[in-house]
Order: sequence, then structure tokens, then C-alpha cells
Amino acid sequence: RSKISPPSAPPGSSPATLSMQRRVLLLFPVLATVGAFAPSPHRLRVAPARPAVCRCAPIVASASASAEVAARTVVVTDMDETLISKKSTGYVISFLVRLRSIRLLLVPLVAAVLIPVSKLSRTFAVRVMYWFAFRGVRVERAKAIAAEFLAPRYAADLQDPVASAVLAADDAIVITASPDFMARPWLERYLRVPPSQVYGAVLEERAGRFTGKTTQIPIGEEKATLLASDPLATSAGVSTVGYGDHP
Repeated sequence: RSKISPPSAPPGSSPATLSMQRRVLLLFPVLATVGAFAPSPHRLRVAPARPAVCRCAPIVASASASAEVAARTVVVTDMDETLISKKSTGYVISFLVRLRSIRLLLVPLVAAVLIPVSKLSRTFAVRVMYWFAFRGVRVERAKAIAAEFLAPRYAADLQDPVASAVLAADDAIVITASPDFMARPWLERYLRVPPSQVYGAVLEERAGRFTGKTTQIPIGEEKATLLASDPLATSAGVSTVGYGDHP
């Protein structure tokens, strides 16, 4: 190995000056070593700060709370003397008045017969009344009377608490012995109840006219059967509230 000897002192240098020069020369290797391991400002990388992690226990909603949030309220109600204050008989008579039917002359006689009959069988009495009122009437004209003439009268007859409950509910199902062609127009227009969720008496049609026969009259157990078959009332997460005037 070759040894690097310190440079000779220039002529005329004092001993103190020579001592300072030797100290500076000894510091050069130390400064070079430190500079070699010092991070370059161009290569300096700062690790990203880790996000704070909460060590708290997770919040889990209880089953009952989830059910309350998910539940939809469906109001199931009768129409006559429940959602409205009057019986369907009065609206059938109003229909005949608007139709200007000569059958109006027989209404007192028919009522005198059907009132005692209804005590024995409501379904039979309703069938006879609808046969008397609608047999031979053109379907198109009957629906027009129901939508234009009867609908505002139904709406004016609404009563609480049922009317407010229907408006506040997520959905509503109306099951009534009134003819469906009379019930559906006003319920959809004023209470936003879809026709598919209105179950009423179904009148047979032939050649554009009512025959007077009824294929379905929701009275008594028939109402429970219709409700059990409704997909909305039987779907999961539904809270059902019912209203009626008869047990």
C-alpha cells in the first residue's frame, strides 16, 4: 500500500498554521463517510401516514330495529260504513237516478223485500239488488257514471280514522261488497289505491252489457280468502292494519 504523506509545509509557515492544516485534512475522511450515508434529497421517500383505526366494537343493529325500518304499512279496509259513512245501497240508487231508469219506481218495493232477506243472507240480498239495478245496462255507460258522477260523492263521504290511515300508509287494500266498477275509479283518483288492490263485487258482462249475475261478492269469509291470496298482504316485511264495520 502506498501511503499518502501530507503535503510539505510551504516555506515560511509557522508551527501553528501547520497544526491547523493537519486537523482540516483529518476531517475530510469523516465528512466524506457521513455524506455517503446521508439520504439524498432527490431519493428521499416519506412513508404515507396510516389511517387511524378505531378499536371500538362494531355497531350491529338489532333484529327488531331492522324489522321496524324495513316494515311497510298496509291498511286493509272495508268501504261501506267504514272508509265512507254510507251504505252501498244509497250509491246504487244514485246510479239509477243518473241513469234515469224507470226501475226507480220499484225501489221501495225491492227495499221492503230485501231488508228482511238480508237478515238471513246478506250475500243473497246483494245478488238480488245488483240483478235488479244493473241487468241490461251498458257497461261503458255504467263505468262513465261511476267515474264522473259517483266518484266525487264517494270522496265527499270519506270519514276518519280510516281515510287518514289509508293516506298515511305505504299501501292500501280495499275489500268491499260494492261493485268493483263503482269502487275502483274514485279510490284510485282520490286515495291513490291501485285498481288491482280493490276487491269488489264482479258483475258478469256479455255483449257490452251487464247480465245481472255476480261472479264474486266479498262478504264474510270471502274477504279473508281474498286477503290471504293477495301478494302484497302476504309479503315479508309488511305490517298490516285492518278496519271494518262487521266482525
